[in-house]
Amino acid sequence: MDLLQMKYFEAVARHQHLTKAAAELNVSQPALSKMISKLEQDLGYELFDRTGRQIKLNKYGEAYKGTVEKVFLEMKIGERELAFLAEKQNDLITVAVTIPLILPDLFGGFLEKQPRVRFRQYHASSERMSHQLQIGEIDVGISTVPIIGNDIEWYPVLEEDILMSVPITHPLANRESIFLKELEHDPFIVMSAGYGFRDMTERFCEKAGFYPNFAFEGDETGVTYELVEKGLGVAFCPSIIKSKRSESLNIAKLKIKEPECTRIVGVVWHKRRAQSEMVKEFIAFTINFLKKQI
Repeated sequence: MDLLQMKYFEAVARHQHLTKAAAELNVSQPALSKMISKLEQDLGYELFDRTGRQIKLNKYGEAYKGTVEKVFLEMKIGERELAFLAEKQNDLITVAVTIPLILPDLFGGFLEKQPRVRFRQYHASSERMSHQLQIGEIDVGISTVPIIGNDIEWYPVLEEDILMSVPITHPLANRESIFLKELEHDPFIVMSAGYGFRDMTERFCEKAGFYPNFAFEGDETGVTYELVEKGLGVAFCPSIIKSKRSESLNIAKLKIKEPECTRIVGVVWHKRRAQSEMVKEFIAFTINFLKKQI
């Protein structure tokens, strides 16, 4: 077996879906399937249970997955340690966020303190962010979902209420607060699957006893509240971490009495990984930046 086989296995194990893994790896599905079969032949064990087109890790695959993740983690740690010792990465900070709208002010403020800093930024789900931390792809994450794991440091900074935005023509627009159940039959405007705000929408509605009727799904957060303003639906909205553009729109924002709708915003990093002084300073700056939003 070789590193390429392990890389292919890791992708299939993570997705448990050959088509998605092949797309990520930029290889054909037959080539990927052949590589996995060759790996199983070399190991002497089948790592997946296959039913038709479905593929799922079995107990041998789960055990091997842990080994492969450790191999890649140690390789990443080794690479980062070398770069750190050679002082090639001291001015680069790699950041993943679930709330990209804070980045202009955050990055701009830090650049005033450290003009030589360079950023590499990812918009990631909390699940993806956790994986990026484990493999050493990012230095720090800013998440609206707690990220827990071995050697992961999660620092919650603020908790904010989540409100409900409705068109000003909505029958409930003049109310100060509502029960979420009252919007059971309203069309909801949400982010696409995989985004934290989409998961949050489904979770809150489930607590209220219904599944939301999705009228519009998109990947652009800035469009959501413009669609609400135009009367196309309702949408959850943050009370603290919000865009200046959303504040100028002619929409009503209502407090939700039941169920409790809040989210935690925090900073996360890997405890074992060597950090440059620039990264350490950025983590402290980010925590302070978020505290000032309260």
